Order: sequence, then structure tokens, then C-alpha cells
Amino acid sequence: MDREKEISEIIDFVERYKESMASQMVVSRILGDKGAKVNEETIDKLKNSIVNAAEDDLEACYYIIK
Repeated sequence: MDREKEISEIIDFVERYKESMASQMVVSRILGDKGAKVNEETIDKLKNSIVNAAEDDLEACYYIIK
């Protein structure tokens, strides 16, 4: 699977399921902030940061949401 598609699916999931444990895990893994609330501001930060995420972090996040 290509990186763009993974990123797009991860973002889409987090936007749809803000309250889920999976979204919380994705946000904390990518932003490094364990206590981050999943809201519009956090999602914007996620969108900006995830493009530079390491491949293993991306794969882990993709696995979390699937």
C-alpha cells in the first residue's frame, strides 16, 4: 500500500472516530503527546506531522485503525 493512501485512511479514521481509543493512540504516537485530546486543532497538527512520520510509525498507526 502506498504512503499517501495510508495517511489518508488514518486521517479519515481519526476525523470520523475522534472519541475512539484507536484515534487517541494514533494521535499520541504521531504527535508524541499521550494526553492530547482529539479535536480539530489536534487533527490539524496530525495532518501536518504525519507526512513526516517514520515508516514504522505510519504502519503501526495503520494497523491500529484496521
